[in-house]
Amino acid sequence: MNLDKQQRGAPEPPPAPRRQRGIPRWVELLVLAATAVGGFFGGQVVVINKDSGGDAKPSAQATVTVTATSTVTASPSETTLAGGETPTDDPSAPSGSPAPGRRTFLADLGVVDGGGSANASPATLLGRSYPKAVRLNCDEAGKSAVYNVSGYKTLQASVGIASDSYNAIGSVGSVSVTSASGNPIGRPVETRSSSVTKLSVDISGQDQVKITCVMTKTGSEGMSYFTTALGDAVLIA
Repeated sequence: MNLDKQQRGAPEPPPAPRRQRGIPRWVELLVLAATAVGGFFGGQVVVINKDSGGDAKPSAQATVTVTATSTVTASPSETTLAGGETPTDDPSAPSGSPAPGRRTFLADLGVVDGGGSANASPATLLGRSYPKAVRLNCDEAGKSAVYNVSGYKTLQASVGIASDSYNAIGSVGSVSVTSASGNPIGRPVETRSSSVTKLSVDISGQDQVKITCVMTKTGSEGMSYFTTALGDAVLIA
């Protein structure tokens, strides 16, 4: 038997199948990782079909909606005290009465009677200025002013003839305080241009007091009045 002839006449074996060329494995992994991240943040999802030769086709688009919530904290009102309480008037003082220890200038009160003889105006006594003074005219018949003092206990003032008063030099007068019924409260004090006298009287229980100035001596013949001043007269509750 001729072996060479048999080998030449035998059919050739089919060629080995060629390996289909595809995308490298590391590229697939990289694309898959990028796809996962993009899909998480609302991007476009891309699917790579290995059998399609590596063509990228968009699959689906995911939409992520983010809702922000703000928190508003209410602050206390300016008129609200700590603890939620609201401000009130001084509870220690009855309605219409001054609180204990309160000090009120007589010049800040209205005159009940005798307004023509008294007025609130700054005055100077022996070189010292009293911005909250009460000026009171003074003549031989006496000039008066009535004030409401309900709830107060003490009246204090510095008394003297105002430095800018008519007929001041040499004139002398007397200042007294009486109740509404005319009863004297405390002792009268002297008023003159050459000195300042301290007035302090107890007015507890009085609703009104009358302050009167009488000229006891004129500084110049024929001059019938002058102006005295109650420097910074104050009521103390």
